[in-house]
Amino acid sequence: MSTPPEATLESPDYAIIAMVQGSLGEPGVTLGTKGRCRFCGQTEPRAFRNVAHTLPEAFGNKWVTSLDECDACNARFGTFDDALVKSMGAILTVGGTQGKGNKVRQTGRSDGPASIRHRIVDGKRLISMRANGTPFAEHFGVNRKTGELVFRIPGGTERFIPARAYKALVKMALALLPADALPNFTKIIAWLHSTDDDLLPHMIVGISFSIIGNSPPLLAAALLRRTSGNRDTPCMLFVTTMGSVCLQIVLTRRHGLRVPE
Repeated sequence: MSTPPEATLESPDYAIIAMVQGSLGEPGVTLGTKGRCRFCGQTEPRAFRNVAHTLPEAFGNKWVTSLDECDACNARFGTFDDALVKSMGAILTVGGTQGKGNKVRQTGRSDGPASIRHRIVDGKRLISMRANGTPFAEHFGVNRKTGELVFRIPGGTERFIPARAYKALVKMALALLPADALPNFTKIIAWLHSTDDDLLPHMIVGISFSIIGNSPPLLAAALLRRTSGNRDTPCMLFVTTMGSVCLQIVLTRRHGLRVPE
């Protein structure tokens, strides 16, 4: 894994220290070296039988995998990925993100209060939203100033644990971290393994998305480190774009996690 020559950041405060990209039609990318798990230190050969996706498969990742993530850690982190997916279910469904089995997930149960479904019918894309048990008048109206029809349909909601969704993003960032820097992040790694699901201060996620119904089959992720002496800015940034979704977090001492400054 290396930083592509064209990858630049127009900022005097940060530099890209690791970056990975994948897309349809391009060969797969593997990170790390098989034989030792970067998250728990496991070295038993039989503990590395499964494929570990560096970024969640449910977000469309079919190209980037990690060799240095053992099966036990992969299973544990799968619960984090599940929480992250549920936290953004409506965005993934409306965006048309093809996850496992190249299928677009449905958000919410068809027999529940609300659901969103994405299908291909006769070669055409169909996005349907359904609200059960509520008066139609509560979801339909007219903007008297513009004359536009207004529909208000609740997105299908799914229960998830916010701290686990955040852990999914932290795990992705650590998967990109250069191996020689791992000893400086032992406290963060221990937090990933803990059963503590409490939200920590400054657990903020930047989210943006676009392209309704036709999520592009590509992804990129980058880890950036502060190069200036300005300690008012975060030590590190992690940014990833998967399909039509872009997510960003910071790594800083203020999380209560021991990040080297």
